[in-house]
Amino acid sequence: MKILQGGAPKCGNFWLYQIIRHILSQTGQNPESFIRRQPIYELAKTWDLNYPSQASIDVLDITDLQYSYRISSIFRMPVEDIRAYINQTDHIWTHSPICKRSPELLDLVGKKVYIIRDPRDRAISAARYYTSPYMLKYYPQEERDPKRYLEKHFEQLLLEWVWHVYDHLRLSRHHNIHIAFYEGFLLDFQQELARLLAYLETDLGETQREELQEAMRFDTLRAKNPKHLRKGKSGYWMNQLTEEQVAKADMIAGPLIRFLHYPTAKNQPMTYAAAPPHQDFEQLKQEIIASQQPLYQR
Repeated sequence: MKILQGGAPKCGNFWLYQIIRHILSQTGQNPESFIRRQPIYELAKTWDLNYPSQASIDVLDITDLQYSYRISSIFRMPVEDIRAYINQTDHIWTHSPICKRSPELLDLVGKKVYIIRDPRDRAISAARYYTSPYMLKYYPQEERDPKRYLEKHFEQLLLEWVWHVYDHLRLSRHHNIHIAFYEGFLLDFQQELARLLAYLETDLGETQREELQEAMRFDTLRAKNPKHLRKGKSGYWMNQLTEEQVAKADMIAGPLIRFLHYPTAKNQPMTYAAAPPHQDFEQLKQEIIASQQPLYQR
């Protein structure tokens, strides 16, 4: 079974990766790895990476012009033959948005899992990550304070999320992409796991599912990966964003936030919709564009 997992950065991709790997391990599958066959791998294991297993993950970047494989933010090489690459790996991780090459890749991989997270929490998490010592080491910048970074880049972070998520939702039915939710794993892990197992056409016994949930507890993963994982909560945007930022988030992402049934105001309970209310993505696109009009009129 070949699995492509995707998601905008800081949407729970590392957590999803660990869950999928645990499922594969418990079902007796030993995934093939492309990167472990490359000469750079042994050297990469000695690098100061963001978490211990980072050098062994098959990360693929997709653009209109090329595919490339990389190790964290440090090493990147082009993929000359995407079919040959896929033949050497069973579990691929990508952060790439949809582009001209995406349909080709989606057709070559049997199972596709895309994780979504509330964009307001994701923006806060991304601001912390981009100002972390690890990122500042490899991508130095003047701004080192997460709060000020968020203030400067809030609009950009929301726009990135909107079109990343929208395009994957738009293609999800045609390319059989399973939509997973970060909040689902937080609020009802077993229910979200059951949805994922059904899509992967595999099963675990009750004891195995409970063991997986325990192994995937955020505190457990954070103890092993302290530089990469921080809070593991949902809805903290309600206490950390200003009223102006909440209003801007609604202007940029409001239609998609409501489409996914995320809370629209502070002090509302955390909710999400595993099944979208409709499949008219052209209508949704026009609603997003109309909502964002003030951005283009400035």
